Amino acid sequence: MADGFKITVRNKLDQVERMLSDLEKRQLPFAMARALTLTAQDVKRAEIAEMQRAFDRPTKYTLNSLYVKPATKRDLRAWVWLKYDAGKGTPADKYLAAEIQGGGRKTKRFERALQQAGVMPRGMFAVPGSAAQKDAYGNMSRGQIVQILSYLRAFGEQGYKANMTDRRRGSLAKGNAKKGVRGFQYFVLRERHGKLPPGIYKKTAYSGADAARVAHLQGGGAKPVVIFVKSPGYSRRFKFFEVAGRTVRERFTANFDQALADALASARG
Repeated sequence: MADGFKITVRNKLDQVERMLSDLEKRQLPFAMARALTLTAQDVKRAEIAEMQRAFDRPTKYTLNSLYVKPATKRDLRAWVWLKYDAGKGTPADKYLAAEIQGGGRKTKRFERALQQAGVMPRGMFAVPGSAAQKDAYGNMSRGQIVQILSYLRAFGEQGYKANMTDRRRGSLAKGNAKKGVRGFQYFVLRERHGKLPPGIYKKTAYSGADAARVAHLQGGGAKPVVIFVKSPGYSRRFKFFEVAGRTVRERFTANFDQALADALASARG
C-alpha cells in the first residue's frame, strides 16, 4: 500500500522497439515517459471522480489528497498515490488507506490527544454523538473539537496555553442570560453509566422550572458529543486499484500514440 499505484512498461520496450524506425526509436523514451505521465494524470482524475461517487460530501482536503510522480526517460515509471502531509491534520495516506483496504483505521490526532490526556481509554476511537456540531461535509466541526480539547485540557505541553482556565469554564457554565445564551459543561464517562455509553457529554444549564430536569450531570440534560467505541470497521468503499487498472487499460494506448506522434513531429522540426 505504501507504494501506491505504479505504471511501468520497462519490460515492453524491446518488443516495441523492433517495430519502429531509427527516428522513432530515438524518440521512444521521451514518448513513453510522456504517455506514462499522461496516463497517471488520467488515473488521478478518475480516482477523484470515484471519491465523489463513493463518499458522502468528501472534503477538498480529501479530493486533493492524490499526487502524481511523473515518469522520465531514465525511469519509465509513473506513480499515483496519497499525499503525506504531517502538518495538516491526519495524513490522507492514513485515513484513506482504511477505505481502500477495508478493516480498521488508525487513530486521528484528536483521538491521540484525548488518550494522552487520559480522557479516552487506549484502544478506543472517537465518533460523533447526537450533540456533535457538523461542518458542511458532515464531519465534526474543527471549532467544537478545539473547544473540547481546551475544556478538557487535553492540549499537550506545546499547546498548554490553549487549555481552558477554571474561570473560563465557569463563564461557559453560567452562559449569558441577557444574550439568551445558555450555559453548558462538558463531562467525560470513561465507562458505560446505565444507558449512557462511554464518551464526552455536553450538559446544558437550565434555570427555574427546568432545573429539576437536570439535577445532576448524568441527567436528562446531558447529550453525547463524542462516543468512545472499539476500532470501527470499514468496508472497501474506495476502489482505488480497480479504478486505476481500468483507466490504464482504457487510456495508455491512446496516450502513447499521441505522445509518440508529438515527439516525432518535434524531432522533424
